[in-house]
Amino acid sequence: MSPRKPLPPPEEIVAAIVALADDGFCRRGELAQSFPRLESRDLRRALRRAVAQGLVIERRGPDGAFHLAVSSEGWNRHRNG
Repeated sequence: MSPRKPLPPPEEIVAAIVALADDGFCRRGELAQSFPRLESRDLRRALRRAVAQGLVIERRGPDGAFHLAVSSEGWNRHRNG
C-alpha cells in the first residue's frame, strides 16, 4: 500500500473554483483538471472537507452532475488570504 498523498487545503479548492467559475458554478469534473495528480477519491475527500467548513457549496444539477460554487464564507477567506 502506498503512502497517502496530502490533500490540498480547502483554500486551494476555493482558489481553483474561483479560477474556473469566478462567482458561478463549475462541474466537479472540471475541478479535477486543476488537480491532475489527485485521484478522484482524494479530490472528493478534499471537497467534502471544504464543504464541511462552509467554504464551498455542492449541488447536483438537472443534468445529474455535481456542480460547485464558492460560498460567501469561502469568498471572505479567499479575499483575506
